[in-house]
Amino acid sequence: MIKRKFYLEKIVKLIDTEDIKVITGVRRCGKTVLLKQIIDELENRGIASENIIYMSFESSKYKNIRNDNDLDEFIFSKTNNLNGKIYLLFDEIQKVKNWEVSLNSYRVDLECDIYITGSNSQLLSGELATLISGRYISINMLPFSFKEFLQYKKEINRIDIKNKELQLFNEYVKYGGMPSLQQVQDIDKFSYLEDIYSTILLKDIISRHNLRNAEILNRILTFIISNIGQPVSANGISKYLKHENLKVSADTVLNYLSFSQNACFIHEAKKENLKGKKVLKTNGKYYLVDHGFNQAIIGNDMENTGQILENIVYIELLRKGYDVKVGDINGKEVDFVCNKVDRKIYIQVTYLLSGKETVKREFGSLRAIGDDYEKYVLSMDNLDFSNAGIKHMNIIEFLKNDII
Repeated sequence: MIKRKFYLEKIVKLIDTEDIKVITGVRRCGKTVLLKQIIDELENRGIASENIIYMSFESSKYKNIRNDNDLDEFIFSKTNNLNGKIYLLFDEIQKVKNWEVSLNSYRVDLECDIYITGSNSQLLSGELATLISGRYISINMLPFSFKEFLQYKKEINRIDIKNKELQLFNEYVKYGGMPSLQQVQDIDKFSYLEDIYSTILLKDIISRHNLRNAEILNRILTFIISNIGQPVSANGISKYLKHENLKVSADTVLNYLSFSQNACFIHEAKKENLKGKKVLKTNGKYYLVDHGFNQAIIGNDMENTGQILENIVYIELLRKGYDVKVGDINGKEVDFVCNKVDRKIYIQVTYLLSGKETVKREFGSLRAIGDDYEKYVLSMDNLDFSNAGIKHMNIIEFLKNDII
């Protein structure tokens, strides 16, 4: 597997610092591989292997460790006769009840450096999390970016990527960037993604929240997957399900969407009124953590390429550290309003600027904003359509470079 340099470089800077390193992300996005790459880094620094304790709570090896007492017994017996700093790496820690109590005690009782992963964005939101509040640094991990996808093709598959970028991008658009998917034959990739989807539903949503009706959850998520990048509301989904002979309240829809966000499977981009600078409560948009699930679950033969490209851009903006919302300016939609501490940009995404009306629509929304922040239109066109201070960029170039 390739080194996940984007994440590894962040982690390496934090080695031997007091803070607990918390890595969250959707199931199979590469968290376990990252932990093992951290172990490689520690061993390269001369840390004795017995001082590095790695535990995956997905493994049957640790099936008897169910709570903080079990974990404490194991860790203290394992470290009793060790000298020097101890490095603790816990994979899918949320499976251990009251794990926060244990980690808090290790910080006091052991000279240690702690790394944990979990398939839950709310890993540190419970009451017990206050025990380690202010004592951790959180890193959200995502599937392969297009840049990492190219790196994998070059280093692992030994492909000369120089003259095959468009071909490889089409593959990335079709199947997505789940790291473990890259080892699967094309004919089996959609089945593999369906298996991941089913596992996320069962283990990370249904079991975790004790849901009784898996069919309702599946239908809600199928609706979201079919409508990525489209304004949706809980009431709208509730009405849709009613037409499908399923009686589901808007509150239940909201709960199920929240659970799916907690499992890192979907992300919500809330709508912001750019004139009043207010975040609106309704009609935001949802995007998938990996766009490959769209084709695997819906299977519409790439008819919605524009939506998929929008999903890819949204996730890339999150990866770059932006807070991303959908903009509304006098009834015109701005795809993405992106904020960092030191930067604000507006972005429109379209498949192709195929005619005057498309150009007018995509550039017109940005012109209507009327401020001096950077504005971009991203499309698959190779010609440069930049005008009147609004920059145009090819989507592949956007994904490959760090201009935005």
